[in-house]
Amino acid sequence: MYGPSRCLRLPLLLLALLAASCAPGRTALPTGAALARPPVAPSAISTGADRLVPLPDGATAFAAIVVELGHARRSIDIELYEFQRLDLATLLLDAHERGVTVTAIRDPSERSSRTVWAQLEQGGVRVVAFPLERLTIDHVKLLIIDGARSIVGGINWGTHSPQNHDFDVLATGPIVDNLERVFKQDLALSGDAAVIPSPAADRTVEVLTTHPGEFIRAAALAAIAAAQHSIDIEMFVLSDRLVLEALLAAAHRAVHLRVLLDPTQPQNGTAFGVLEPAGATVRFYRQAGDELLHAKVGIFDAGTTLFGSCNWSRSGFTRNHELDLLVREPQLARTFLSRMEQDWAASTP
Repeated sequence: MYGPSRCLRLPLLLLALLAASCAPGRTALPTGAALARPPVAPSAISTGADRLVPLPDGATAFAAIVVELGHARRSIDIELYEFQRLDLATLLLDAHERGVTVTAIRDPSERSSRTVWAQLEQGGVRVVAFPLERLTIDHVKLLIIDGARSIVGGINWGTHSPQNHDFDVLATGPIVDNLERVFKQDLALSGDAAVIPSPAADRTVEVLTTHPGEFIRAAALAAIAAAQHSIDIEMFVLSDRLVLEALLAAAHRAVHLRVLLDPTQPQNGTAFGVLEPAGATVRFYRQAGDELLHAKVGIFDAGTTLFGSCNWSRSGFTRNHELDLLVREPQLARTFLSRMEQDWAASTP
């Protein structure tokens, strides 16, 4: 059972998502990144014991991040690949000064974020470096507030991230316990004597990682093999050979396959050339400016969604430390499909 601390403050959240541009405390520092579109007011989805608020674009995600950082009372756990947003660093320092325990895990190889991490450390925030091996990165994007609410998905906290197309959710319920477990495991890998909790039972949302493990590729392959009617993919990088072979097999058994790819990644040209002759409908995203189609989402039979930080590439599936969710909830699938329809329509050949 989850008491009041486990419930989304939905009226407050929905109002704040429409109005939030900064939170009380320090004067927010300039970021150089304006929101690409006004944030939308999302609706919460109940799925089992979890509640998920879809955050299907950068504006909505960052409005939610600002709200949650401003309302943290006990703890903030954060693990990020890219962090250049000085205004969000300011909110973390404000939280630290009001007595919130702030713990951060950073990727030490991501050079453009070093100034912000150093600023946080100088302000007293505990920042630890994820241990990297050769050719690996910590590509996770995870925020946990008070051990009760989490924002997780594919969005970096970079200067240009609000313009990019990403998929995230704001979550409460047992999913947060399992995300906290990933964070504690990563702390332990980083040399911290963290106590790792047991997994929480969750029938509708699976928390998946790579390095350790290769659970995300296995989930993608299983979902592709199980699809009977449709597979919709919006992907920054699609290049993994095993996944491409599985998608070809799905196309050959008459599954409707639709794929939208970012045009800036050279590997996607190979995927286009492989999938389109097999009958898939494939497009490159048409950029309105310098935004990226940074999404990493697959939707299967309009009912199951796999999304998060992991590109569908060999490095994403095997070398990088990644974090994805597999959600069996048609309402979330429909919400993300609606976002994809907008990107698809804007990319008419």
